[in-house]
Amino acid sequence: MRGWIPPDDRLWRHPSETGTAASRSTAVPAGSGRPASRTRSGSWVVGCTTLGIVAALVTAGVVMATAGTGDQDGSDSTPGGPFLAAAPTTEPGTGQAAGKASIASMVSSIRPSTVVISAERSSGNSLTTGVVVESGGIIVTTWGAVSAAKAITVIEPGGSRQAAEMVGVDQPSGIAVLRIGDDLPAATFDGNDPSTGAGAIAMALEPGRGTGAVPSPLVYAGTVVSAGRALNADSVTTTFAATAVDTPLSRDDLGCPLLDRAGHVSGLLDQTVVDGASTVSVFLPAELVLGVAQQLVASGVVVHGWLGVHTSDAHPTATTAANTPATSVTTGAVAPSATTGGGALLDSIDADSPASVGQLAAGDVITAIGGSRVRSSAELQTRLYPDRPGTTLQVDFTRAGVPMTTVVVLAGPGPGAQGSRSSP
Repeated sequence: MRGWIPPDDRLWRHPSETGTAASRSTAVPAGSGRPASRTRSGSWVVGCTTLGIVAALVTAGVVMATAGTGDQDGSDSTPGGPFLAAAPTTEPGTGQAAGKASIASMVSSIRPSTVVISAERSSGNSLTTGVVVESGGIIVTTWGAVSAAKAITVIEPGGSRQAAEMVGVDQPSGIAVLRIGDDLPAATFDGNDPSTGAGAIAMALEPGRGTGAVPSPLVYAGTVVSAGRALNADSVTTTFAATAVDTPLSRDDLGCPLLDRAGHVSGLLDQTVVDGASTVSVFLPAELVLGVAQQLVASGVVVHGWLGVHTSDAHPTATTAANTPATSVTTGAVAPSATTGGGALLDSIDADSPASVGQLAAGDVITAIGGSRVRSSAELQTRLYPDRPGTTLQVDFTRAGVPMTTVVVLAGPGPGAQGSRSSP
């Protein structure tokens, strides 16, 4: 989704190509002829710029919100400060947008599995988003989208309304599961997190006005500014790894999906953080969302396997030294951990634990588990969290720089599991 796209194949024009200046915009569903019911104001930022662009994708019936990139010098004076300034950019005007056909395909893939969630509270109603995670009317969203709700209604893709019941909530991961009486197609979840600097697409929903009105998809493009690390956006993303995308979503869009190129779900919106002219949207990874949702459906609670390790972030160039943990910043931007991509350093191993039986040792650095890469201590926690006791996992690690592999079988929780940082 990166690189130059010819003007005739794009959904937008850079001001230099049209002779007009870009301005702040409000997203309007294609063909609606009226402003959207939600307020989506402010600069729409991609790659740490302040240029906002919006265009209608008529063939897919969606609105595409993206942004171009102006001249940048890479300094920390860009909106969002040093955290956002680290995101690479493309040529001026290209942003991170995909072509019409690619976006239309992504939307058509996820649209039948995306719903609007109306939560009635004593303080008023809120409209957010949910994704069908299993057949039988099973919908996953974030706990923030439905917490304290007295009644929940789901607006289906065709506009019909269904009363929803709560299946279960896992507050540590911030994930909630609902059930409706209708059967909708389940989305496909992709456990491979996007890479920092990659282009990303998120699809939110704009509820229609009136009974039976069909919700309109709103598609937003942005740049991944952090992936595979803990962030300080809230209590969930301080513990678990998350994906941060520089794109202007809001609390109205909680639970909306982050998409890969095939239109599969790679994340679920948990939080947004506004810092000056920039908005960072923070997504829970698909592997965590899917694993927790499946356990909540099966038993109403999440039961964790235990590995028995205590970890910290490994430096990307030194596999035997721990590093500074994540720290918050006063500007309000989410803060990544001080290291990137080095893996999870094993500081100590619990006696008679699965890790000990698997011959892991202090000083080893876990780089992948169950075939999925591990870039940080938080990502190891995230990978392990939904795995039940008895789960067999391949662990890839390095010892004194030498790649090695072992197999572990997660144990049930017990006295030794208490206080373990990287696995329950």
